[in-house]
Amino acid sequence: MATLPDFTFYYSPGACSQAVRLALHELSIPFKSVNTRRDANHKIEAADGSLTAEEYRDQVHHKNYVPGFVITFPDGHKESITETPAILSYLASIRPEKGLAGKTELEKAKVLSWIVYFAGELHGIGWGAFIAPKRFVDVSDKRLEEGVKEGGLRNIKAAYEHLEKQLQKSGGEWIVGDSVTLADVYSYVLYWWGVKHDLGMEKYERYTEIVKKLDARESAKKTLQEEELPAHFQ
Repeated sequence: MATLPDFTFYYSPGACSQAVRLALHELSIPFKSVNTRRDANHKIEAADGSLTAEEYRDQVHHKNYVPGFVITFPDGHKESITETPAILSYLASIRPEKGLAGKTELEKAKVLSWIVYFAGELHGIGWGAFIAPKRFVDVSDKRLEEGVKEGGLRNIKAAYEHLEKQLQKSGGEWIVGDSVTLADVYSYVLYWWGVKHDLGMEKYERYTEIVKKLDARESAKKTLQEEELPAHFQ
C-alpha cells in the first residue's frame, strides 16, 4: 500500500466537520485533528494557537469555516480542500475498496447526489438560514431575520421529510445500497442537529434506524469520544 500524505483536519465539535472525522475513522485513515475557536472578532482560529484567524483563512479555508483539511505531501508541498462533499469524496477515493463512495457507478452517482443535497439544501439554505440568518440578510431588521429563520426551518423539515420518504420507498438497510456510504456518514451529524433543536426526529423512523446503526459502530464511538460529546443512544 502506498504511503499516504499527512492529513490535518480542522474541526469544531458537533459541527458539520464531524462528518469528515466519522469518514476518516470508517476508512481507518490516520490524521491529526486541530480544534478551532472564535477569536475576538468572531473569526475561526486554531484553538492550539498554531494558526491565527488570518492564517487560517489564507492557508486552510478562504471563508473561515470548518471543516478545513490540509494535505502535506512527502516533499513538503501542501494543499487544502474545503467543502464537506469534496473532502468526503477525496477520502473515499483513498480507500476505494471500502465502498464508502458507493460500489457501482449508479451507487456512486446516488451517493454524490445525496451529499450535495445535504450540503446545499439541508445544511446551506436550511440550517444555515435557521442558525445564521446574518449570512443572508441584515439582521438589524428583526422582521427580515425572523423571515429567513422561518424559511430555513421549512427547508430543514422538507429535507428530512424527503430523506425519510426515499428511505421508506427504497426499504434499503442504508441510504444507498447495502453498506455504509458517505451519504449515511454525512446524515449522522445532521440528524443530531435536529435532536438538539427539538424537531422530533424520532418521527423519521427509517432515518432514526440508520443513525442508531451508525451510533453503534466504532467509528461513531471514536468520533464522539474525540469531540468530547456524549453518546447519543443510551
